[in-house]
Amino acid sequence: MISGQSVPGTAERYEWLKQEIIAAAPSLGIDDIGFAAADPFVSLRSILEEHRANGYESGFEEPDIEKRVNPALDNEKPASLLAIAIAYPSKMKDPPKSEPGKYRGILARSAWGQDYHHVLRAAMDKLSDFIKERVPEARIESMVDTGVLVDRAVSERAGIGFSGKNCSIISPTLGSWIFLGELVTNIPFSPDTPVTEGCGECTKCIDACPTGALVGPGQLNSQKCISFLTQTKGFLDEEYMKKIGNRLYGCDTCQIVCPKNKGKNWDHHPEFEPDPEIVKPLLIPLLDLSNKEFKERFGHSSAAWRGKKPIQRNAIIGLGNFKDKSAVPKLSEVLMRDPRPELRGTAAWALGQIGGEEAMNTITTAALKEEHETVLTMLQRAGERLASASLPKDQAVLNSTSKDNVDSVPQEDKVDNKAQEQNAAAWKPTPVTNLTGTPVYYHEIITDLGEFTLCATEQGLARLDFGNYTVREAHLQQWARTWLGEYHFVHDISRFQEAVWQLEEYVKGERKTFELQLDLRGTPFEVQVWNALADIPYGQTVSSLEVAETIGRPKAVRSVVAAIGKNPLPIIIPHHRITGNEGGVAIYPGGLQVKERLLSLEKQS
Repeated sequence: MISGQSVPGTAERYEWLKQEIIAAAPSLGIDDIGFAAADPFVSLRSILEEHRANGYESGFEEPDIEKRVNPALDNEKPASLLAIAIAYPSKMKDPPKSEPGKYRGILARSAWGQDYHHVLRAAMDKLSDFIKERVPEARIESMVDTGVLVDRAVSERAGIGFSGKNCSIISPTLGSWIFLGELVTNIPFSPDTPVTEGCGECTKCIDACPTGALVGPGQLNSQKCISFLTQTKGFLDEEYMKKIGNRLYGCDTCQIVCPKNKGKNWDHHPEFEPDPEIVKPLLIPLLDLSNKEFKERFGHSSAAWRGKKPIQRNAIIGLGNFKDKSAVPKLSEVLMRDPRPELRGTAAWALGQIGGEEAMNTITTAALKEEHETVLTMLQRAGERLASASLPKDQAVLNSTSKDNVDSVPQEDKVDNKAQEQNAAAWKPTPVTNLTGTPVYYHEIITDLGEFTLCATEQGLARLDFGNYTVREAHLQQWARTWLGEYHFVHDISRFQEAVWQLEEYVKGERKTFELQLDLRGTPFEVQVWNALADIPYGQTVSSLEVAETIGRPKAVRSVVAAIGKNPLPIIIPHHRITGNEGGVAIYPGGLQVKERLLSLEKQS
């Protein structure tokens, strides 16, 4: 064979081989395969350069951009690229639930079952052998996501799918629940046609991204992406720890909300079948795993490649976000004894989130012996949070003022709160940590219907909004100003366990009524309408006129429609059961598609 040329042969020969490969792909463990020319990815170069200039790279990529855009073979001229896709499951059978004292973390679906790198490499090795049996002189090099080429670019050119706004390749048949691999060869296969389908005007993935890492359609700031953050080994900023929730590895949010993935779950590869106790493990036991135990339990998974430290750090974050008081002894042990500063600092943050006397005592003791600068800073912040939380409202205001103003406070106030004041002074609380007004607790959840933000007061569940907290924040602030006056929002997962369980049961068709303590904030007329909506039986629909008649106001249909539109708890107060357009259409906040899904769900149950 002449160096620098593709394998000699006729076009008919390679077209026949291509069809043989396509026919054999399923037997090789491959769910889809595409062919493309091995020309340089010219337009990709400027995109990658801009990505780097903006600081969006993760650091895990091939650093040489030229290698990423120019397909190459050792001492040969590449003629074709082959892209393969292998589908993986999006649902788990009988997933265990988090419960008080037994909270669990979650691994992203890409880490379920066997490490996909091994599965892909095995499939590509079989494919290479298949080709070389028929063309012994063929040169082939394969790579997974650790290779130099950009998987998405190769797969898009080869017709596997289109590049979605969530930066995933979305197959028209498989969705985005697919692993990608590629082969470079000197065989001149005829190229396939790229997929012309796209996302259209949909921005659900961008809207749902917990950290705003999707900075634009198909543009990802990896430094803010939870999938990347959970794999890092260092300290994490507080804003990101709060957004991580109970994720131990990776993040599936942008894929879960994608309409192209609706109803898609692939369970035909047993190697990806998840073990619920491994992919959704109890958090506290993770902190006691030795290196050997970690390898035995997680070594088969792609989540293990960074070792146990990131997983354990993320478990601590999860315990802090759950505000799990039963975890305080174990977190205290980590803070006082663990040799790894990242875990000690994260434990300090988690104890600050959980609160209580035991947590405060541990933080105070640890601060006296800690030498690591970052851990000391995190201890101080945690102490500020707890000290500020223990103060009465007036005392919190005192500690947020300047030193020059302290002496102007009446002496009796200082005496009455002497112990609390001494504690707070030791931590030098700042105005940021001294929040006043009525607390509004919130939590974000992901369901098959999309992402919801739940809000509650001390009196009960107050709001269910479609979209994440960042998206709904301005609306929630306006609502709070109107009905609460002075307020502040507090992220608190623990207050929503019952609401989350009941919503999950409803979405599965296992619940027909909700039994929750509600705090309805509205005018007397609006509350009257909402109570009437709550009485509409499961699986039935009524018109807005019927609602007006039910409350004895048959001539106030337009006002009823307006009140329905202000329903703060859609699904729980089921105004998706309203039909007709008397007095105007009652617009559903989740959109017509969600309304239709809810009605269909209730008809099937």
